[in-house]
Amino acid sequence: MFCEHCDFQSAEAVLKTIDNFEKEIPETVVEALDTTNSEARDKKEMLKERLRWLTFSDPVFVALPYNLSDHRDELKFNLFFFIAVTAYINRRMFEIGLPMRGAIHTGDIIISERCYAGKAIVDAHNFGKKFQAAATFVSEQADALIFNAFPEKEGFYSWFSNSIIECEVSTGTKLVSKLLLGSESEKVKTLCWFNSEIGSIKRFAIPLDLNRFITEKFTAHGKKLSGEKEKMKVVNTENLFKAWKALSQPSYHQILFHKK
Repeated sequence: MFCEHCDFQSAEAVLKTIDNFEKEIPETVVEALDTTNSEARDKKEMLKERLRWLTFSDPVFVALPYNLSDHRDELKFNLFFFIAVTAYINRRMFEIGLPMRGAIHTGDIIISERCYAGKAIVDAHNFGKKFQAAATFVSEQADALIFNAFPEKEGFYSWFSNSIIECEVSTGTKLVSKLLLGSESEKVKTLCWFNSEIGSIKRFAIPLDLNRFITEKFTAHGKKLSGEKEKMKVVNTENLFKAWKALSQPSYHQILFHKK
């Protein structure tokens, strides 16, 4: 719980940011995409309303229904919209001192007004929690869905290839006699939010001192790095960010609504 050591003013500011996610982020993304203002307002609202949000304590759950029988352009836009929203959530949570660990997955789920259920949710949770870094990890199923929808290596494909990056990430630490000896790792697709520029969302200014930046975010709001595993998550996240910096390239594509 981030509020455990957090003063009231800081907690209020953080909760306001989270409350704004449901409206601010989708609206920012959809308005940036429709730079020519060619889409009717009701269509934009319909897209934003398809997103389903649930927030309980620290966890944030976001889902977007899709159908493989949808028109190809509609499926492609929905996928881009969802990944862009998810990347911005990750970035904003990190910036306000709440580093997140999560997963993007696909599968059948049931969502009511206040509850959600389904094996896909459990699979996503188990998949995400195995990696010991503050990032969102993309399952093989979700990765295949995205890149099968974008087979041409241009436009959207370029944006995705700079946003979904395979990296080596720690999956656990080895502790012997209370000493950290090393860690096991695994290659996995990760959601990189460094280079996305969409409308008023500018490319992230990568700090020169990543260790200091990441440590400050992990210890914001009175949080403590109380043990070796917590400290190792900072190191793992720093290594991941360095990999993002080395492997990704700035993307300046102008993304527009396009209907055939």
